[in-house]
Amino acid sequence: MAGSYWDKFTAQRVSRRRVLQGAGVAGAAAGAVLIVGCGSGKSSNNNGTSTGSTPAGGGTPAAPTGFRLLNNSGTPKAGGSYNIGTSVDFDTFDPHISIAGGVAYFPRLYNAVINRSPVDNNFKFDDLASSLEQPDSTTYIFTMRDNVKIGPNKLGVPERNMDAGDIKATFDRIKNLPQANAYAFVGPNIASVDASADGKTTTIKTPKPYGYFFFRIGSAINLIVPKELIQQADKMKSASAGAGPYVLNPGDYTEGQNAKLTKNPSYYRKDENNNNASLPYLDQMTVKIIADRSALRTAFQSGQTEQYTAQDVNDANSLQQGGPNYTVNRDTTNTFIAFTMNPLNAPWKDDRIRKAANFALNRQEYVDRVYAGQAKQNGLVHWSLGDYALPPSELKTLQPFDPQQSKQLIQAATGNSTIDITVMWPDNSIIEEHNLHLPIWLSQMQNAGFNIKKDPQAFATWLTNYTNKKYDASLALNQVYETAEFEMDFESKEGPAGSNIYSNGLGAIDPAIEKAIIDSKAITDPAAQAKAVQEAQRMMYAKGPMFLPLVTPYAFTLFQPYVHNIPSGIGAGSALFLNTIWLAK
Repeated sequence: MAGSYWDKFTAQRVSRRRVLQGAGVAGAAAGAVLIVGCGSGKSSNNNGTSTGSTPAGGGTPAAPTGFRLLNNSGTPKAGGSYNIGTSVDFDTFDPHISIAGGVAYFPRLYNAVINRSPVDNNFKFDDLASSLEQPDSTTYIFTMRDNVKIGPNKLGVPERNMDAGDIKATFDRIKNLPQANAYAFVGPNIASVDASADGKTTTIKTPKPYGYFFFRIGSAINLIVPKELIQQADKMKSASAGAGPYVLNPGDYTEGQNAKLTKNPSYYRKDENNNNASLPYLDQMTVKIIADRSALRTAFQSGQTEQYTAQDVNDANSLQQGGPNYTVNRDTTNTFIAFTMNPLNAPWKDDRIRKAANFALNRQEYVDRVYAGQAKQNGLVHWSLGDYALPPSELKTLQPFDPQQSKQLIQAATGNSTIDITVMWPDNSIIEEHNLHLPIWLSQMQNAGFNIKKDPQAFATWLTNYTNKKYDASLALNQVYETAEFEMDFESKEGPAGSNIYSNGLGAIDPAIEKAIIDSKAITDPAAQAKAVQEAQRMMYAKGPMFLPLVTPYAFTLFQPYVHNIPSGIGAGSALFLNTIWLAK
């Protein structure tokens, strides 16, 4: 996923912050939610499995989480159009190759085999598969639902039940499509996909046990498409034909302006908490492309759109003051700015210099100055991934803000209290607030004894150098990290894309760390895997990490008071599969 993401980013210049805010595709991971102007907030297992379920694939059920439906008072009613404003256009509605705004709508059009929330292993959404059998650690046998019917469409795809053949056709396509976003998952981790003759069971085999399987298979970038549509994949650019809750008809997307998704009358899901009423409740979703943030905000305030992702907490609070009683969802994200060092190059090949960089960083300053307190400090795995991250109390010991100790380490390594370093970064970038991080980072490093030769580069130049590892150090933009695997792989000799690009990790110089990373991937019990990932991080701190995430912020999405049953606390990615929203107007 990493390689294809950045390659397309270069070509299209899509702002990742705008993608995340406008499309709502960032996964959440801690279940922390602030509820303003909502109903009782009681838990619900509407359209998914929540409290008390056993995670697919075994493991001990996690403690109950913050999953809930915000503003859930009243009896749901069907009808109405839900209007969304976004600054991000849709490059294509092909769910396997799009990187722009379409990603947030693929779960509205197509189906996952299953989806597991990155927030909590307790929550899983059984979609095409109704049950799972695992005869061994590398074999997954999914039994298909018999009522997931392809809806009426104008692309000539038959209105039939989805079957195992569709899953096989989809994964075969991704495996033979290196530019597919999910190729990094399917390519190395799916050995075979077999469909039974009657189409009722799908058998997926992995080359070896893979602990991130359930997180990756339910991603919005590898949803299952009818095999007839795969044979005419060019039509997916601007239309859909699937068994998801909505359909995009030809002519309902105007590039640069809007897209209209219409309710699929054949959608199989029912609301078990409302007398098995048919889902989705909404007749249609209309996505309006509004490039300017102030215009997005105005559209929300004037009631032209039903939701708005605030720029920050101050933006969210200002909308609340003296205005309608909006529902506010404060949820976690999975993204951050990081400092990347090349441990094969001087001076970073010296463990002491890498440790000095670690001690130079006052992460709380980014929390306070960039995000007005609405973020948390990261360790080597970002905090919003829960048990995979090290606890804050331990991080105080492993990565204390101590510029004096940084200077002492530099002195021990060089004989001087300062050291010259060259650092590149993408110039004039506002993505992920990079422009706000940069001056803070420069000041902190200078105060800790690092004399920085600045090397700002045009984005395309920086990306080429970052991809090909032509750098000593970089203050790096990063994409969405849905699992701990990505951060662990930055420290691997193969890098985060698994193809020896982006980074030379500690695994390139320390076989024990490389082994710990590889071994952690093969653990399929979530609790045991989290412990292994934590232990691998401790080994990296002892050696001197080469990849230092700074902080991960919260996101604030506001909804009109009449919007009810807003899924929250399971991550935005999983929430896209739930179609409980209804309008009381």
